Amino acid sequence: MSGHPDHPPGPCADAPAPLSPPECDLRGYDFMPLFGHRLFCGRMYTHCTDAEFRAALRLWWAAWNQVPAGSLPMDDRALATLADFGRDVRAWRRVRARALDGFVACSDGRLYHPLLSREAVRAHVGRLRAQRRRNDDAERLRRWRDARADTAADMPAKRVSPGVDSNSESESHPTAARHAARPPASGARDVAGMIARTGDLTGRGTRQARALVGQWLKMAGDDAVLLDGVLHDALALRPAYPVAWVRASLHQRTDGDGTARATHLAAWDVIPNLRGV
Repeated sequence: MSGHPDHPPGPCADAPAPLSPPECDLRGYDFMPLFGHRLFCGRMYTHCTDAEFRAALRLWWAAWNQVPAGSLPMDDRALATLADFGRDVRAWRRVRARALDGFVACSDGRLYHPLLSREAVRAHVGRLRAQRRRNDDAERLRRWRDARADTAADMPAKRVSPGVDSNSESESHPTAARHAARPPASGARDVAGMIARTGDLTGRGTRQARALVGQWLKMAGDDAVLLDGVLHDALALRPAYPVAWVRASLHQRTDGDGTARATHLAAWDVIPNLRGV
């Protein structure tokens, strides 16, 4: 596979097809499996010098971040740079054979490692699935917001009794204004309903759901209406991690100490903070 640095060797006529597709791109994906058994139990580890093994590890990581992932260019000057030899092509050639152990030349003129290529394809498929899930969540949230906006637009305006200043009333009773935006709880303490909603939301049994409701009521400062509103929002949004979502929403709405905030924070205000949960 060696050649003049300015004239890389071309692929053989009977070279195999590329081992990963051209669109396999893992750039920005800051993780690669170590493959410890393959690295530390094979001939590359037992027969390599320190410089050869270090160059091999550098090239594995470089191949993981190339496009297609799992491949390397077939040019000595580029390989020397990727293996951390800089412009010292002569030093690179002394470790080249061992450092490229396992790589094969394919028909597109690049070097591919079978193990790295196979794992890179799996990682790429997982990355695409995660992106589709994020896009679906964003679209579902957009439709939910639009539906709520349409519902609010169709609702009749609130009728104010003569002699009552609606602005002063809402300012003097912020808690009532906040609760008015939520679905009403049936009764002062609809614990059974909240347990049922928690089970539907989390997929847990009645006993576990009851324990969660008890914890969340404590976080909400024993405000059943507040917790019931959060559960209604969660059922509408169906977040991927419902328990963490409810906890973060309660924390946002109570300042984290069980004391309700004076102004209402809508459920979507906490969603950006849950993207990485």
